[in-house]
Amino acid sequence: MRLFPTFLKTVDLQKEWDNILAGYNGECRVDQLIQETHFTLPFQTLPNVEIQASPNRLIQIDSLIITSSYICILEVKHLRGTLKFLENPYQLIQTIDGKSTTYVCPQQQILRTVDSFEYWLQHQVGIQLPIFKAIVLPNKRTHIEIPPTQIKLLGPKEVPLYLQELNKRPTVISTSQFQHIINKIKSSNKPYNAFPLIKKHSIPLDQLKTGIICSCGGQGRRYSQRTWKCQTCGKNIDNAIKLAMLDWFWLFKSSITHKECSQYLQIDNKNRITNLLKQMNLTPTGHTRSRTYHYDYRKPLFKEN
Repeated sequence: MRLFPTFLKTVDLQKEWDNILAGYNGECRVDQLIQETHFTLPFQTLPNVEIQASPNRLIQIDSLIITSSYICILEVKHLRGTLKFLENPYQLIQTIDGKSTTYVCPQQQILRTVDSFEYWLQHQVGIQLPIFKAIVLPNKRTHIEIPPTQIKLLGPKEVPLYLQELNKRPTVISTSQFQHIINKIKSSNKPYNAFPLIKKHSIPLDQLKTGIICSCGGQGRRYSQRTWKCQTCGKNIDNAIKLAMLDWFWLFKSSITHKECSQYLQIDNKNRITNLLKQMNLTPTGHTRSRTYHYDYRKPLFKEN
């Protein structure tokens, strides 16, 4: 954690941060699985879609897949422990180490989302496509005691097979209609962005540590090209650079310069910083010396290898 332990909001922010990171990793994993699917027809994947379906109803979709044969809505829940999907009323009960927590049921969420999206398609696009839906649980440490009865539940490796089965469906709309739906969704998509968190929570910059930070809060030290070790607990810090850059964009701000990146990571090597910036999904603006790199939070931060 980059916050100093003496900062008053550290505990609450750590919990929020852990939830954000788990959710992000889960959605990235599902996006990767979607790309592994053998699509036999034109398709478009849109992550983190938020559309105003009506004045009083907002659609929020983790992963939206559009094809010329169907639409698929995936609700991603990176939960561990034992899960019970209850109905009448809808509830999700999570039990970890004997402690139970109640959540809004994702089955209810996705049913409401599909209803709202069908309304939006009818009134804003005028095109109808069959809509399929599923809840994805990317965490392998999950045990389902009571499964949902109305929504299909998928483990991570089931996603490509599920989509490939849907791909056998006949074409319903033309290429122009397919593109019209995508363009309309993109123009209407206005996802809420809670980042960077220092603004949301009024965190002073001097309360945040720079450099490579271990999960225990200790400072990392580089031992080889790819190995960083915590000076406090002695453990290797996996994915040290990637996690540090996620910290920057989620905590500090949505843009970065070459100089800021070097100072933040405490790496005084221009070529390494240049190569790192090229590995990320960033949009550069400005000339070489004053170039600024901007991040779109709707995309994965790092490009696929």
